[in-house]
Amino acid sequence: MIGVPRTGAARAGLVVGACALGWLKLVSLEACAHAQAPMGGPADSTPPLLIAIEPDSYAVVPGFEDQVRFQFDESISERSTQGTVTLYPLDPRPRVGKGKRELRVRPGDGWVADRIYHLRIEPNVQDLFNNRIPAPILYVFSTGAPIPANRVRGTVIDRINGQPLRTGRVDMIQLPDTLRYGAVADSAGLFGISALPEGEYLAIGFEDVNNNRRADDFDRSDTARVTLGTADTLTLAFRVFRHDTVGPRLTEARPIDSVTVELQFDGYLDPEAPLSVAQVELFAVADSAPVALDTVLHGWQFAIWRDSLQRARAGARDTLEAAADTLGPAAVPVDTAAPAPPGARPPREGAPPLAQEAEGPLPERSIYIVARARIPPRTQAVRVRRLLNLSGLEGGGEASFEPVEPEPEQEPPPPPPPPPQGRGPGEPAALPSPGPRSLPR
Repeated sequence: MIGVPRTGAARAGLVVGACALGWLKLVSLEACAHAQAPMGGPADSTPPLLIAIEPDSYAVVPGFEDQVRFQFDESISERSTQGTVTLYPLDPRPRVGKGKRELRVRPGDGWVADRIYHLRIEPNVQDLFNNRIPAPILYVFSTGAPIPANRVRGTVIDRINGQPLRTGRVDMIQLPDTLRYGAVADSAGLFGISALPEGEYLAIGFEDVNNNRRADDFDRSDTARVTLGTADTLTLAFRVFRHDTVGPRLTEARPIDSVTVELQFDGYLDPEAPLSVAQVELFAVADSAPVALDTVLHGWQFAIWRDSLQRARAGARDTLEAAADTLGPAAVPVDTAAPAPPGARPPREGAPPLAQEAEGPLPERSIYIVARARIPPRTQAVRVRRLLNLSGLEGGGEASFEPVEPEPEQEPPPPPPPPPQGRGPGEPAALPSPGPRSLPR
């Protein structure tokens, strides 16, 4: 970001902005239609340098009616100024003119008295040797209203995969006037915007799919309603996702083992919404005989519990093996109970809470139900209700499945036959004993 010198007593930081922008009208009498680098001489590898702005950055100029002028230290290409200027509050068609070494900007309908303006020039501006400015130019001034020393900063993250949303945008819409200010997130998903008029705002973090520099209904987005004072610093975390218009629908029930069933839905579920066995019914299709449930888990809860259970089993096995080596197998008690399946025994009351990432668990399309005992081996049905998706809409549904048959216990192998009786060296071979015979009278 290019810093801009300023005058006056305002202490706010520079502003990152983004707003809707249509085709720009280029007004230039000094630049030719096809600017070319001059012939001869050493190649220029230095980008244009901003050397002056009129009015100064963060200046308060009541009654201002002129253009804001950005002066550079060398000639700039006319082609590089197309679509490069964003003016806040929202102005879809600001008037942008170009001189040999300057850009001139004003609103399409003129400046409004007592209003704070933000302006962003994208790093597309370049000289005649195609050297671009290295970072956006961010500028703030006022036509009469005091400029506050406040700031809004934060992150824009993809809700589904937890990754930063590169070049995500943030709209700050002042209420009730709907004046729209904005910011652009960097490659790490970080954004910042300063010097906003105090008041109530609808804050929207979004993915600008059609590149119109404003949030639309079809954009992946997240919202927050905030109040901003003259010296406040707010931190916002936007987790953007595509919003649904209907609740989640159960599409499949897939048995994992003899007590655990995965329930799959047609959309992402709210991973932070509480789950209860009261939301799920499990019963036999033939006679509606109910099957008691032990717990219902989100996918991230099931994964954590399954991993902890596997570690606990591995630790117990190591302990038994060490005891057997020391005391002998006969001294080690053997657990003859069937091993609990993954997730069959989640934490009870008083157990430490399951770990979560600082940004919260990622959403999934599945939940898991665990029965208190083996599910009977006949066709079962499951019915779900009041399950929330990411948009906060309720849904559910019904599906049937065939339970997993428990593996039959293997019978122990028969004992080996006794070894034949041996004979020592030189001993005659044993003869078979004669059968019973009748004696002569």
